[in-house]
Amino acid sequence: MWAGLDLAAKPERPSGLVIGASWEQLYCTTAHSDEEILGLLQGVEGVWMDAPLTYGEGPFRQCDKLLHREGITPLPLSWKGMRELHMRAISLRERLLVPWYETFPWGLYRHLFHRQGQLGKPRKDPSLLAHWGKQQGLRLRPTSVHEWDALACWAIGWLFHKGQLRAITASDGTVWIP
Repeated sequence: MWAGLDLAAKPERPSGLVIGASWEQLYCTTAHSDEEILGLLQGVEGVWMDAPLTYGEGPFRQCDKLLHREGITPLPLSWKGMRELHMRAISLRERLLVPWYETFPWGLYRHLFHRQGQLGKPRKDPSLLAHWGKQQGLRLRPTSVHEWDALACWAIGWLFHKGQLRAITASDGTVWIP
């Protein structure tokens, strides 16, 4: 059982969370405080999250620059909100000693866009994730963009377990994408 977490930079903002080991039996919720998130994560074997787990030099890490080459553009860590998100992610990781994996929901949305033969510029479309998830056995329906992104993070963990994921690795971090 693992979790997908769309973490907000500040506890007063909503963070989406999806937990489970199969598409058929997922738990989806919105959480706020670190304590609430950590309580919900008890018992998971790993966390797939949409937040930077490492810090590099300059506005973009080397692994971010590799993502740019893949057509994925993360926000720069020089932005205050991204630094806050990074610090919160590190704090949670230090308090829950399980593997934590950095990923981007956008990478899955882009993958699904191309996989379904869509033409034009990829877009973040939860209906693509809903359709694909339903084919896998998804029964729940997230209620917010944060929960959809948490589901995308969880699904990236699912792809990892299926051996269908790749690591974008540089000296300053690893990001997992389809």
